[in-house]
Amino acid sequence: MEADVLGGRLVEAREARRLSQEDVAAVLGVSRVLVSHWERGQRQPSEQVLERLAQIYGVALSDLLDPDRDLARSDLVELLYRDAEGGIDARAQAGLGDFVRFLNSYADLADALGERLDPLTRSPFGIRRGFTAKEDIRRKALEVRDWLQLGQGPVGDLPGLLDDVGVTVYRTALGSDLSASVSGAFLHHPRLGMCVAVNVETTPGRQLFTVAHELAHALFHSADESYLVSYWGRKDDKERFADIWAGEFLVPLEGLRRAAEQLGVKTVSHAEEVVHLQRHFGVSYGMTLLRLRQAGLLDDPRYEELKNASPVTLAVRLGYAVDPEEWGQDPSRWRLERFPRRFVRLLARALREDRMSPPTAASLTGLTVDEIAELVAPSADGDPEVSRELSEYERVRERVA
Repeated sequence: MEADVLGGRLVEAREARRLSQEDVAAVLGVSRVLVSHWERGQRQPSEQVLERLAQIYGVALSDLLDPDRDLARSDLVELLYRDAEGGIDARAQAGLGDFVRFLNSYADLADALGERLDPLTRSPFGIRRGFTAKEDIRRKALEVRDWLQLGQGPVGDLPGLLDDVGVTVYRTALGSDLSASVSGAFLHHPRLGMCVAVNVETTPGRQLFTVAHELAHALFHSADESYLVSYWGRKDDKERFADIWAGEFLVPLEGLRRAAEQLGVKTVSHAEEVVHLQRHFGVSYGMTLLRLRQAGLLDDPRYEELKNASPVTLAVRLGYAVDPEEWGQDPSRWRLERFPRRFVRLLARALREDRMSPPTAASLTGLTVDEIAELVAPSADGDPEVSRELSEYERVRERVA
């Protein structure tokens, strides 16, 4: 392809995703002037750079190089389907479509309000080729915990924490049968940066693991991939890395040993001890068992024995508050808490300023008009605020996390 024709295609693809030359330069780690040279046909990007540009713009390289392809109509959802290799059912496809539509609506809302979201568009981390042994991955997990100032304890409200650093987490229904569905997805959105979809039809513990798993993709694989779908049976180096990283990130071995010491547990003997540690870290019972074995606190025979316990029943007996989602998942229970905090605040602002009507907000979110009205109901002192519904949202976020 002639340099000037290619340059025009690069401009078309970039503008279709509403990115500036500065945005593209920042993602690639090059100067804006170099991006300008490519687009003017004054310099020819390498094949590797072209592949990366296609990823940034959310298009196939073949489409980018095809002068007859309308890049403005390229569909991010199609890219997610393609990454799942067509192996997902209609429900999962609908959920991925919901994810992308929400992200586009979120970006539109922020633009309409003149709100700068400061999304995370470039990872502060990286990993060199060949440094993917378990100890390397463990070290990378601890680096991110330091970045987020988590110490060795539980991560708490991880979606809320990520929202604060510019990573958007959105919960959507992707199907309960993971053999035909997906647990989550990572997408480097052209306007919102790093974004994560989480399947609400999985248990709370699984959802937390999914957020961490997709965070690993965002922080360590986004330089090579702009979208990744986590579906059942996918086994490659990136998935292996993300699985190991998520376990190390959510339950650091040193933190687990400290928590066990506080319980007076040198070697785990009973399922109740596992449940106490599970509730402390907020992860699944299965992950807690695995990490205990990896920490040398649980031998193999007892590990196999304790896998047969009923952790939710034990948690109730031990006095823990159990979320209904632990007994059975129901997407209809997820209301306002499906959305990132920043989006909820923007939505409330748009309503307060009469920039959006309650019916429009209801249509956008899938909430009822009454729920939308309560979102900005006056407080006791008469000042409009994100009141009862947002308080409930925060309470549920803490409970689910």
